Amino acid sequence: MCGNQTRILGMEVKYYLIALAICVIGMEFGFVGKGMIFAIPLLLIISHGLTKIGDAIPIWKDWVGGGVTLTMFAGAILVKFIPETALETIKNFYVVDDFLVFTIGNLLICSIMGMNRKVLAKAAIGFLPTVLAGVVCAYLLGGLVGALLGYGFWDAVLYISQPIMGGGMGAGAIPISKIYASAGIKDAEAYLSMLVAAVVLGNIISIILAAVLNKLGELRPGLTGNGQLVTSANPAVQSAQSAPTTAAAEPVNLTPESIGMIVVWIGAFIILGNLARKVIPVNIHPYAWMIIFACAAKMLNLFPEKFAQTAKAYLPKYVALAMPPIMLGVGLFYTDIEQFVASISNPVFVLICLATVVGAVLGAGLSGRLFKFNFVESSMAAGLCMANMGGSGDLAVLSAGKRMVLMPFAQISSRLGGAIIMIIAGAMLSLLR
Repeated sequence: MCGNQTRILGMEVKYYLIALAICVIGMEFGFVGKGMIFAIPLLLIISHGLTKIGDAIPIWKDWVGGGVTLTMFAGAILVKFIPETALETIKNFYVVDDFLVFTIGNLLICSIMGMNRKVLAKAAIGFLPTVLAGVVCAYLLGGLVGALLGYGFWDAVLYISQPIMGGGMGAGAIPISKIYASAGIKDAEAYLSMLVAAVVLGNIISIILAAVLNKLGELRPGLTGNGQLVTSANPAVQSAQSAPTTAAAEPVNLTPESIGMIVVWIGAFIILGNLARKVIPVNIHPYAWMIIFACAAKMLNLFPEKFAQTAKAYLPKYVALAMPPIMLGVGLFYTDIEQFVASISNPVFVLICLATVVGAVLGAGLSGRLFKFNFVESSMAAGLCMANMGGSGDLAVLSAGKRMVLMPFAQISSRLGGAIIMIIAGAMLSLLR
C-alpha cells in the first residue's frame, strides 16, 4: 500500500498520513468544532484511507464488496472510539444536514438521466419484465423459506429479500430504511441495522452464483450466448445491447457551471418528490416520486443530450469521492455490529438470503426465455445484478461470470431496477410491524 504509486485522495501516502495525524490529534484534544468545514475533512480522510486498505485485500475485494464494505464495518467499530464532540459534528452534517439524502439524489437522478434513452425505452420490451419476474420469484422463494423456517413470510420479504434486491447500500438499503421509517414504527437506524447484513450476504452469494452460472454455460452451451443476451435477432433488444456505453461517448468537460447545473436539478427533483408526497393522496415515498419524475423527464426527452452526458460524466466522479464517506457514516450511525454478527451466524437468515438470490436467478432466467433471452445471461444481468451491491457488485458479478459485455443491462438492473424496488417498498409500508 505504501508504494510510490499509491495515492489516497490524490495525495502521496506520506502527505495523507500527515493530514490524518492532524485530524486525529484535533479530534482527541477537542480542536474539532461544529459545521461542515470540520465534518467533511474528517469523513474524507478516514473513509478514503479505509477504502484503499479494503481494495487491497485479495479475497475481501473480490467476494465481500471491497473497500466500501470494509469502511462500513470499520465505522461500526470506530463509533466506540471517536470522541463524542467529533462524532456529533460528523453526525450533524451527515444526518441532520442531509448529506445522505443529497447523495441518494445524486445516485438516483444522475443514473436515470445519464442512461441512454433508447436503451431505457427498448429494454422495457423484455428486460424490465424479466427483472420484475426475478424480483417476484426472489420475494416468493425467500418468503416461503422464511415461513417454513419460522421466520415469517412477510418479515423475510421486507427485511431480507427486499434489501437484497434493492441495488446495494446507497441507492438500496439506506433509502429503504428511510422509507420504512416513514411508517412511524421504528427509526431508520433500527431498520438499517437489519438490512445491512442481508445486502452484504446477498452480494457474496451473487458473486459465487455468477461463477456457477458461467460453469453451467460451459457444461450446457445451449443455455448461454457467451455474453449475448438474446438468442435470436430481436432488433429492439439487440440494438439496446449494442448501444454505445459511457466509455464510447464523447468526453465531457465538467466545469463549475455544469456541476452547478446538475446539483440544482438534483435538488429540484428532491423538492418535487417532497411536494408530490404532500399534495398527491397516494402513500408513495418522496424517493419513489423523485424516480417517477426523473424517468418521465428522461423518456419525454425534456432535457438536452448535453445534460445527460454531463450527468453521466459527473456521477462516477461524485461516487468516487462521496461513497467512502457515505459508507463510513452507515457504519458509524446505522450499523449495529453485534446485530450484524448475530444475523449472519443465524442459519435461518443465511438460508433465506440464499433462497432470495436463487429465486432471482430462476425467475430472471426462466422468464427471460419468453423474450428469447439466453438463460445464463438473463440470470446474471436481470437476476444477480439486482441482488448484488450496485455498481461494485455489478463489476464483481460480471467479472466472476465472465460476462462484462452485459454491463449496460447490469446498470439498468442496478439503477432502474433498484428504483422500482423503492416504489415497491413504499407500497408495502402497511405490512411493517
